[in-house]
Amino acid sequence: MAGSLRALHFIRQDAGSYGDLADQRAVFAVACTARGWQAGGAVRQIGSGPHAWSAVVRLVGSGAYGVVVVDTLERLAATETGRMAVLGLLRRTGVRLLVAREPLDTGDAIGRALADSLLDPEEQRTPLAA
Repeated sequence: MAGSLRALHFIRQDAGSYGDLADQRAVFAVACTARGWQAGGAVRQIGSGPHAWSAVVRLVGSGAYGVVVVDTLERLAATETGRMAVLGLLRRTGVRLLVAREPLDTGDAIGRALADSLLDPEEQRTPLAA
């Protein structure tokens, strides 16, 4: 049942930029409400580097959360290479991702296909979260 799904919010901000945190949180709340999901906690990444994603993978892997919500693809990482690395990591670890402001939810066929189109052929051989 969709209502029983608990969502984890991933927040990435540039160092020293705090103005958009409320906006990211509002997008998360609206996305959860629209889907009947339980809005859970958040993992925050400040600055560059993918280190916060290991916490995300652990939390989802523990069963505490069923989906990770981020407002835009740009929030996954500071660079395009970093974003592709995060998508690959989420694919390999079976983490479902919803990009709230874009039509990407790896929990459905269209979203999986869109994510596939972003990844290189080697990453596409590993199944995305369903």
